[in-house]
This record gives sequence, C-alpha cells and structure tokens, in this order.
Amino acid sequence: MPVINKIREILLDFKYAKIFQIIAVYFALIYHVSFLIAFGLLRIYPMFLYNIYSVLLFSMLAVLVLSQKHTFERQFIFFYTEVIAHQILADYFLGGMGSFHFFIFLTGIVPLLTFRKHFGLAAFYGLLSAVGFTILEVVAPYIEPKYQLSTTALVVIKTINIASFSIVNIIGLLMYSYLVMLVEKKLQTQVEIKTYEAQAKTEKLLKIQGYIINSLANLVDNRDVDTGEHIQRTSAYVELISSKALEQGLYKDEIDSAFVDYIKRAAPLHDVGKIVVSDMILKKPGRLTEAEFEEMKLHAKEGGRVIREVFAMSDDKEFIKIAADVASCHHEKWDGSGYPNGLKSTQIPLCARIMAVADVFDALVSRRCYKEPYPVETAYKIIRESAGSHFDPQIVDIFLSQKDEIEKVMGKFTR
Repeated sequence: MPVINKIREILLDFKYAKIFQIIAVYFALIYHVSFLIAFGLLRIYPMFLYNIYSVLLFSMLAVLVLSQKHTFERQFIFFYTEVIAHQILADYFLGGMGSFHFFIFLTGIVPLLTFRKHFGLAAFYGLLSAVGFTILEVVAPYIEPKYQLSTTALVVIKTINIASFSIVNIIGLLMYSYLVMLVEKKLQTQVEIKTYEAQAKTEKLLKIQGYIINSLANLVDNRDVDTGEHIQRTSAYVELISSKALEQGLYKDEIDSAFVDYIKRAAPLHDVGKIVVSDMILKKPGRLTEAEFEEMKLHAKEGGRVIREVFAMSDDKEFIKIAADVASCHHEKWDGSGYPNGLKSTQIPLCARIMAVADVFDALVSRRCYKEPYPVETAYKIIRESAGSHFDPQIVDIFLSQKDEIEKVMGKFTR
C-alpha cells in the first residue's frame, strides 16, 4: 500500500528516526525518575539504587541523542541492556506481577525505527525482545517476590506502569496520525508534481506536434496555391460541425471534447498526400484527364501513409488515427462511389465524413486555377442535394444549421 510504504520511508529518514529516538530516551528517563521516587518512598532499596543508575544512564543518553556525533546503534545497546536488566530485576525483587514486560517488547521496536541501514541487527533485537517478552509473561505468575508488596505499593507500581503504557499508546497514536498526515501531504505533493510534469510534457509534445502539422501543411501550401486559406477554413468548419454534434448529443460513442480537439488539429493535414502529386497536375489550369485524375487520387492513400510515418514515434495514437483517417478517407462517399477504397455509409470514419463536407463546401465557394467560385447559396444547395449520396445526411444537417457561423469563417479567412 502506498501509505504504508511511505510511512516506512519516512521512518527510515534520519530526521524522523532521530525524533523517535529522542522520544524513546526522554520517555525512558521520565519513567525511571518516576520509579526512583516511588521506590524511595516504598523503601524498596535495591530497585531504588538501580533506578539511580537508570536515571543517570538515560540522562546521559538524553544529552547524546541531541548530538549527531554518536551512532544510534551504540546508544541503543545501552538503552536495550538497561531496559532488559530493569525488567528482570523487577521480576526478581517484586515478582512477575510487580513488573511490566511491555517495555521489553517496546524496546525491540525501537531499532526498527532507528537502525536505518542495519535491518538484520534491528530484526535480531526485535526477535530477541519478542522471545524475552513471551518467556517473562509465561513465567511471571510463578515468580516469588523478594519483597512482600503491600496493596498500596502494588497499586503505586501498577499505576505508574499503566500510566506509562497509556502515554506510550497516546504518543504512538499521535505520531502515527502525524505520519499519515505527512504521508498524505507528501503523496499529494508528488501527485501534483507528476501532474504538472505530465501537463508540461503534454504541452511540449502538442507544440512539437503543432509545429510538425504546420510544417507539413505549409509544405503542401507552397506547392498548391489553393491550399493555404483552404486549410484554415476547413479546420474552422470541422470544429463547427463536431462542436455542434457534441452539443446536440449526436454520435455519443465517438464525439467528445477530445474528438473535437483532435479533428481540428488533424484537418490541416487532410491534403498532405498532395506532396506525392506532380506540380503539373496540382497547378493545371483546366480539367484533369482521366490519367491525371488517377494520379491526383493517390493523395488520399498517400496522405494516410505520410501521417502514420511522420507521427510513428508519438504516443498520441488516437490523434494519429483520426489524422490518418481524415487524410485517407475524406474523398470517400456515403453511397460507396468515392476513393480510394470505395467505403460507404458508416464504414467511412466519422472524422472523414465531417472533413468531406467541409472540404467540398470550401472547394465550391473558392476560386481555383480551373474554376470560378460558386455563390454561397448555390454551394449550400449542392451540399444539401448531395446528402445521402456524397455526404452523411446528419452531418449535412448540422453543417447547414450554422450558416451564420460558416459565413463568418469565410469572411475571416478569405483575402
């Protein structure tokens, strides 16, 4: 689980391991000071004298843990040895019921938090503590105390132990809660960084992709004088059609906001295949012969090939598919009489059916080297009459429902 892995990562960080070590040592110091006072009042002198040693030891460790000159391992050996000895002496003088074996187990956890690079050693201490804890818990009821504790003495000792146990649990819970909060914040930061990096990478790729698209479109534009403004207008038309279809909930399985963006960016490439057509044919000021038209028809198939090869290394597979379909299928016809593959009806990719309407309309209203422009109303009529034969009827309806927007585009991108 990410949270558990991150907590482990944070615990193994020097800064947080040191915090745990400081808490452990200072808690042990307070614990032994409490028992020093208790054993003094109860006149249990062996334990009183030992706790003098314990308080001195943990006072020294409390100073050492604030310094980075001493390793965790050395400090822990003193810590570990003292705790084990304290519990065994407590069993011997007070009986198993008068000591508190939980701290042996707790001490076994400490190296897991502080021995950052010594997992083997930490695991050894942890296992040893677990075994010692288990043994003492099993034999505790059978240990005869050297001191006969009064009920009051037993209550005092148990109260200190229970209070210490509660404090350890509270501190542990608070520390764990803090770590979870820290981890969540760290994970959120990482997500934000990755999201930002992904967005930056996407933006960079889109800029590169846009540069390639513009370069290819300009390459065609430089060879075919009719292409430049045609590219701008047809890009605007396909955006109008696809946006309106999205707004009306048409073609729900295919059209979404990403589709609208893809087809708008792909539209300038619809005639990229013309780079394989000779200038004599592209710039011929009259009607093409049958052989010339067959060569011109190659631009559809070649356009798809060029796009797939140019964008072969791109991860944006959906864009490549739409761009290639637009280039290779925008001369297919609804009734199957188009080229290069004679596709019909919905066999023709939706993006190409949209492109077909935009492409033909713009060709009708534009001046070409072989013809004068048709009046806009005549072009609208031809488009409507071709619905069901040349064009997808639904695409025609969407297109013709936006005449005002279409004519704005014509005014904007016409010299």
